[in-house]
Amino acid sequence: MSFVDYMQIPLFQRAMLAALIAGGTLSLLGVVIVTLNLTVIRFALMHVGLLGAAIGLGLGASPLAGALVAIGAGSLLLGPWSDRMKMDTGLTGAFFMTGSMALAFLLFYKAGVPAMEAFALFTGNLLALAPAELRFILALGIIILMSFVAFYREIQLVLYNQELAESLGVPVAIVRNGLLFLTGLAIGLAIRVVGALLIDALILLPGLSALSMAKDLRSALVLASLFGVVAAVGGFSISLFFDVPTGPTITLVGVAILGIITMAKGR
Repeated sequence: MSFVDYMQIPLFQRAMLAALIAGGTLSLLGVVIVTLNLTVIRFALMHVGLLGAAIGLGLGASPLAGALVAIGAGSLLLGPWSDRMKMDTGLTGAFFMTGSMALAFLLFYKAGVPAMEAFALFTGNLLALAPAELRFILALGIIILMSFVAFYREIQLVLYNQELAESLGVPVAIVRNGLLFLTGLAIGLAIRVVGALLIDALILLPGLSALSMAKDLRSALVLASLFGVVAAVGGFSISLFFDVPTGPTITLVGVAILGIITMAKGR
């Protein structure tokens, strides 16, 4: 089948649209993660998702639904917990990560939860997206875009200097915690699209590539969105052409973009 033939099938149309939306919007949060040095957060929320999957299976529900609920709850708690304990968000993330993993393995053992079914979330499958999941990706993408447009000044100040932002009356905690929550939801969706182990392909790698070239936040966001679209849509298209898994292909395209930019800057 040719690429045009694939695009006549609703299954592949949904997957392509999801790649376009996810690549263009989830990647914006990579700029936030890199700038605020929150790289450990994605690992913490992945482990929280594993715990949620285990709870979902134990209750007879979908492991994906359990993972998404747990990730959403965890991202809501990370910021306030850090503020309450007066700890760096990264350290709080490490607490969430180790605690969630320990509880997940206890559930696997005591409740007889099938661990392999929970770990299957870590593979992802862009082609398995249901219409309802595509609508959720679209809704989150719109929310992310609207948040950056409506609160651009506040986000810019928080990313630049939180103490300065607070002195200017910006609600730093609310902005930061809101970004953490959106990041959590983005990670949950990235699990569905490319798998938990390849989350960086849609979120972190485009942000890293953009920040290595951009001169300000606006250009960083535009470039991150562009690189995210190229990685997601390009990787998906290549996977169809060569009949290989979509998640790893999207990731390799993202790695290639970052590698090319790094070599170009070195020259």
